[in-house]
Amino acid sequence: MRKILRLLPGVLVFILAAAAHAVAVPLPTKDASLNLVVTIQPQFQLNENGAPNGSDASYDLFVRRTRLAATGDVGNNWSYYFQVDNANFGKFGNFTGRMIVQDAWIAFGPFGTKGNNVLLIEGGLIFYPNCRFTITSSSNQSTVDGHPDLLRGFTAAVYPGTRSTGMQFRGWALDKKVGFRGGLYEGVQPQPAPATPVNPPLNPNKYPAFGGFVNVDLIGTEEGGYLYQSIYFAKDPILSVSLAGTYQANALRTLKGVTNQKSLTSTVFLDYPLSEQQELVAILGGYLYGNGTGSRDTGKGLSVDVGFRYQFVRPYVAYEYFMSDDCVATPGEVTTAQCAQAHTGDSRNFRAGLDFYVNKAQNHVMLEFALNRGQSSYGQQGVAAASATSGYTPFIPAGQLPVTSLARTATKSLTLHWSLYF
Repeated sequence: MRKILRLLPGVLVFILAAAAHAVAVPLPTKDASLNLVVTIQPQFQLNENGAPNGSDASYDLFVRRTRLAATGDVGNNWSYYFQVDNANFGKFGNFTGRMIVQDAWIAFGPFGTKGNNVLLIEGGLIFYPNCRFTITSSSNQSTVDGHPDLLRGFTAAVYPGTRSTGMQFRGWALDKKVGFRGGLYEGVQPQPAPATPVNPPLNPNKYPAFGGFVNVDLIGTEEGGYLYQSIYFAKDPILSVSLAGTYQANALRTLKGVTNQKSLTSTVFLDYPLSEQQELVAILGGYLYGNGTGSRDTGKGLSVDVGFRYQFVRPYVAYEYFMSDDCVATPGEVTTAQCAQAHTGDSRNFRAGLDFYVNKAQNHVMLEFALNRGQSSYGQQGVAAASATSGYTPFIPAGQLPVTSLARTATKSLTLHWSLYF
């Protein structure tokens, strides 16, 4: 009963529609603004074979995101953003409070913060720009959670919510035909005075991480904001191509030793409205990772998202693929033991769903079915990967292949996700 009462606020939000928008807080000066935004995303998740016995389904009702954001401008040259988040509250019955600062940055625009051509200098806790999906609004993703299994080499401990402290340039140019951001970020740093030292240590020289992102709008434009969207409810077509790259020296550990982190990702985005009531949206993504010889996260990936909005509903399908590079033992270079992780994190995941819009992306409900094969954040393998939080790992009989093996039958999952902000 106590657990049900704790879930009651989330359930109430689940069934109430919100038609409000960001709250503008009056200030005693006209030179500054303050807007408050609350985001709540209740979620129900069913995972085949996700129960402790490994044969029954697991059922989970929790709040995927609970956020409060404060944003605004100071004069014509300064802007700021501060956000706290209590992610996955109640997942696996865990109601321990873990509210964290998710975003905290200030930006200076020497020529202003608004207009068709803007240059901003930002510093604070900001997104690490490794992919378009990372800097897409969590309230407007192509699937329930985008493609988290295609982000390789970025651990949650180092990049919580794919953020890092850093300084970057951000803006748009050529009358909003080119969007850009990039700079220096904290990334992986050596552990101070570890109880059990691990040699060689990660990043002993405290090198920064480098990241950069460019989006070129070939038709129309989607520039002018901090985040991108997966659907714009557009009146005119939008076609854009993005390229992102990251690098940090001595940032990852493989069975062979410490190695550099390298990534290159690209997307092609199309939003093609046939009318105000019909809209085709497609996103093609490519991923290339060089995270060390023998790493399961060194390889190539692909994602495809296609959806079609008809009035208030958008049916969609998505597919994600990742294959790590082969690792062949070579005398004097790499041993068989150092190749053991290759192909242990490959992915073949399919998703299909319906997105019901109550008030565009501000208030919508997603119902998503997934077939999860290999590494996935959903299905039995998703529960197993979260064992530190769930408190258990679904039982796998002795002699059977690991849950992330591509040789196993895909496990099914069903997710009901409500996203609203006001």
